[in-house]
Amino acid sequence: MGAARVGQALGLVPRQVRLAARAGLLDQHEDGSFDAECVARAAADQRRFLDALHREEPLSARQAAARLHISRERFRRVARTAELPVVERQWLRRDGRDLEVCYYRTADVDALLPHVVADIELRAAAAVVARSQAAAKAARTRARNRERAYSARQLLSMRRPGTAGDPVETVLWAVALGAAHGSLAPRLRRFRDDTRALALAELVAQARLKPAEVEAMALEALGPALRALPLLVRPAEVAGRLGVPALRVAEHIPALHGYIARTTLEELAQVPPGWLLMLRGDQELTRVSAMWAREQERAWEVAQERADAVLRDAERAVARLSDEAVADLFGLDAGLVAELRPRRGRWAAAYVEQLLRARPAWLADDASARDEVARRAAAREARRLGWRRAWAHVFGVPVEAVPESVGRPSPAAVRAALAAPPVWARRG
Repeated sequence: MGAARVGQALGLVPRQVRLAARAGLLDQHEDGSFDAECVARAAADQRRFLDALHREEPLSARQAAARLHISRERFRRVARTAELPVVERQWLRRDGRDLEVCYYRTADVDALLPHVVADIELRAAAAVVARSQAAAKAARTRARNRERAYSARQLLSMRRPGTAGDPVETVLWAVALGAAHGSLAPRLRRFRDDTRALALAELVAQARLKPAEVEAMALEALGPALRALPLLVRPAEVAGRLGVPALRVAEHIPALHGYIARTTLEELAQVPPGWLLMLRGDQELTRVSAMWAREQERAWEVAQERADAVLRDAERAVARLSDEAVADLFGLDAGLVAELRPRRGRWAAAYVEQLLRARPAWLADDASARDEVARRAAAREARRLGWRRAWAHVFGVPVEAVPESVGRPSPAAVRAALAAPPVWARRG
């Protein structure tokens, strides 16, 4: 029989026919057809067949949880514990994510009922135990908090300054109470970041006092603290009198943000204790070390400057050649070489190297060199004559009136000469 005829005979849809074949409720041949006798037996007892087929239906986690009347979280937990087999897996795309949906056999889901009951009872017992443990833990915590609050109150009673106490402790007490209450007087706000004040404020919080009680204590401590403020010395004055930073002094005596009592300052200034002398020694050692380091750095800079000057002199000495050296290089008379110097008046090593490569004709021999000397002298004479003629034209005087030592008639020189004419121009 074909699958369609089987579905008509048993009242099944194609999916149920395939499920029955997969579960072994119907015999299916290799060619896909079904055994007619098996189908006839199923049709004869259709109720029993449908019940067996229903037990083979795959259920998702949501459907299985609804069937057992539990949440999906409990079903997943119980299925994981009981190692419930998965009969089918599907992947779905939902909200941009790939989700895996597992299906379970209905009969296997029904068999989980004892596990579900055990999980419910176990969870209930665990909740009872957890509540009992939480209650015991809460009782221990409350007892510990009461003990901590009692100890904090005892410490606060010991830290509370008297009417004629140290002004530092008086101000510290008011600052801590104001910080714990949340309202600090403006004149005391400069001390709110002091470590001792913060620690004492934390102690006030641990005492678990009532807000009204803390407010009353803060108001009571404010007056004495404001009266004690003038009795404190600023850190700058402490450092100036003792020669040591105020914060270093505060490590050894009662202090508040570098402020100490004036009476304490006078005692330290008159009879310095050993720790203060050691601090001064450390301060002096630091100063001397810094001064020595500066001197060493300055000495190094001077030595470096001297070395740089020596190197510059050496470079200049190497970069220049004497007339005799140039004469030896070209095989010329030293006197001729002196008259052939460049306009700067010295033979640069780079210029001499260029001449050695180019080998101009006027360096061929002494005769060529004398001709070059004569040519340069004539050129200088012609240049000087041209300058004199230009100056004569500027001032309208004869060329003979212009001295031979006159300079080049540049625009700036002409403007300066017209503003203040030279003597020879006025005579002309």
